[in-house]
Amino acid sequence: MSADEQFGHDTAQSVGARLTALRQGQGMSVNDVAYRLKLTPTQIEAIEQDDFASLGPIYSRGFVRNYARLLQIDPQPLLDSMQAPPAGTSETLTIHDEHIALTSSLSRHWLKFVLLALVIVVALPLAVYQWLRTDHTSRAMLPTSPIAAPRVSIPAPKIAPTPDTPKVGQPHEMPQTEPAIPSTAPVVTPAEAPVQTEGNDHIQLSFAQDAWVQITDAAKRRLTSRIYRAGETAQLSGKAPFSAIVGNASDVTITYNGKPVTLTPRPGTNVARLTIE
Repeated sequence: MSADEQFGHDTAQSVGARLTALRQGQGMSVNDVAYRLKLTPTQIEAIEQDDFASLGPIYSRGFVRNYARLLQIDPQPLLDSMQAPPAGTSETLTIHDEHIALTSSLSRHWLKFVLLALVIVVALPLAVYQWLRTDHTSRAMLPTSPIAAPRVSIPAPKIAPTPDTPKVGQPHEMPQTEPAIPSTAPVVTPAEAPVQTEGNDHIQLSFAQDAWVQITDAAKRRLTSRIYRAGETAQLSGKAPFSAIVGNASDVTITYNGKPVTLTPRPGTNVARLTIE
């Protein structure tokens, strides 16, 4: 039974209440969710209390979408609920008609402003048109053919013959050089370079559906912590033993050094916590 079927689509519950119930049903705390979504516990509490105004409308929708995917439910019903206005609330718009009498002085100022605007609108395009026309006429009057420059012949300098310079008509013997001997040393190509580092262990993951995975090695180095999409694969290397947390474990396949790893979700959830060694 999925999380949506277990808790149902209760439209009477708010978005934050539904997320809170699903989180508690999967045995996760606020700090667990904050760590996995890379948020602060205060932001998670604001989401569960429907305090979306403090988070901002755009960021709130992204946070709720990631929260729903972490809990492995469809985020669209929650996003639709966020768009709907709260029941029983209405907003009345009142328009007041204020009659403001314009004095003669204010009328004159408005008349001057309107006349100035008309002058700018009419005179400015005419000035630009005249400037473009004058510039085009000036360009048309320029000569189109370049003036040929006179040729100047410069005599070549006379070079006195040197002892190493052969005279005209005298054959010049080129120095004989021994042919280069090709090297017989083997060339290491990239394909011959070692692919694996000795002592490293390897983990391969494949995903039938979207799932969140976090894996650290023996040195507490985080190898991955992200949501993988359906159809993706991942190759990880490190030093065993590995600590792994796998969400949506039933749709994830893991092999360790070529051997399959059994994923056993926690009771009542689809999240598996295990040590790989």
